Amino acid sequence: MAYSIVVYSKYAIVLFQFLFLVCGIYALGKKKAGQEKRAAVWQSVFLFLMQFCAYLTIVIRTQRMEYLIFYLFLQILTLALPLLAYFIYPGINRCVLNDMSMMLSAGMIVLVRLDIKKASKQLVIAMVSYLLLLAVPWLVKRFRTVLRNLGWMFCVAGTVALVTVLILGQVTHGSKLSWTIAGITFQPSEFVKILYVFFIASVLTDGTDFKRVLLAGAGAGVQVLALVLSKDLGSALILFAVYVFMITIAAHQPLYLAGGALAGAGASFAAWKMFSHVQVRVQAWKDPWSVIDSQGYQITQSLFAIGRGGLFGQGIGKGTPRDIPYVETDFIFAALAEEMGLLFGIGILLTAVLLFLSVMRLAAGLADGFYRNLAVGFGMMYIFQTFLTVGGGTKFIPLTGVTLPFISYGGSSVMSMILIFAVLEGIWQMRYEEELKIEKQKRKKQLKKEE
Repeated sequence: MAYSIVVYSKYAIVLFQFLFLVCGIYALGKKKAGQEKRAAVWQSVFLFLMQFCAYLTIVIRTQRMEYLIFYLFLQILTLALPLLAYFIYPGINRCVLNDMSMMLSAGMIVLVRLDIKKASKQLVIAMVSYLLLLAVPWLVKRFRTVLRNLGWMFCVAGTVALVTVLILGQVTHGSKLSWTIAGITFQPSEFVKILYVFFIASVLTDGTDFKRVLLAGAGAGVQVLALVLSKDLGSALILFAVYVFMITIAAHQPLYLAGGALAGAGASFAAWKMFSHVQVRVQAWKDPWSVIDSQGYQITQSLFAIGRGGLFGQGIGKGTPRDIPYVETDFIFAALAEEMGLLFGIGILLTAVLLFLSVMRLAAGLADGFYRNLAVGFGMMYIFQTFLTVGGGTKFIPLTGVTLPFISYGGSSVMSMILIFAVLEGIWQMRYEEELKIEKQKRKKQLKKEE
């Protein structure tokens, strides 16, 4: 019986993820709250079943009680806390919370398989972040007017944080990335991304004339330069791309996108000339097989892992993800595809696309320019970072060294991404309350006419 569960659970996992995804696609196309609510309920059911199959396999294979305890706390994170958030804020997008939970669940399955201590640390940070999420929508509503006027303060705060890391930060893999305070190490650039989007959204709120675009570009350029000098080129690329996308969409001017593409290509060429680790990554991308024992080892092992997994994976615990250096950060998608299958990996990517489309749909329905720019910026940041990580791990583009949102190991990355979507949920809640006010006003007018 136990053997059958281990063998066939991988098919059940893919099935339940597929059904979860179908519900999400259905909800995205519906405007009525009742239809979205039903889809969200079914998503929670399929998420629970997917997790149950995965952790039943892990517990049977390991025969260790600590994995069962981990699973119980994961249920609190991915099912109980999102439900609590929905009860507190009935206007938030519950399907988005479910999609986040699916991504977190996938990451936790891989991490607990690799190192339960790291997985437990990630779980604690994610739970703390979710508790913060419960307060963020209220804060967004409470300071909705103030936030739009603090653009340059956000810029200054972000710049100071990045310059401090440049001067005093710890070196990790050749880049200055982190601080350690009271024994806690965190990566400020992950949180600066939030301030950065607030800054650009604020500057572009009152207009998108060329002067404002230049002002936003000057503030953005200082922060990007600080990241480049710290050799954190992946984060620098994300900030630059977000700036280009935000001004292009806000100004409805495709020339900005073309100019940004040319500038990005030039900057990439300059980085290739200036930094040796970029040259190594480009060499590994161009022809990893010729340097398989050195620069190309990571990417070739990643490709081998994806190929070994096939459509349904080798099964949880049956792969060899530890053959890939830094698998829990840069190459976690390969580990996921090896043990849970290419179909599961594609499902995760489609879930990421669903999250992005949900945010873009929110932005399209907002009349307030500041919050529309904010939603666009956060949405583009999320999907571009996902593209960089998966693209690098599959040899589609050179490796950038950024984490896969919600999935890769990294407390700062997980916390910042949860806070980003907490802000977005706050925007959903504000829109919901405004719609309720409009509906009440219509009812009052209707009653007066009837009288």
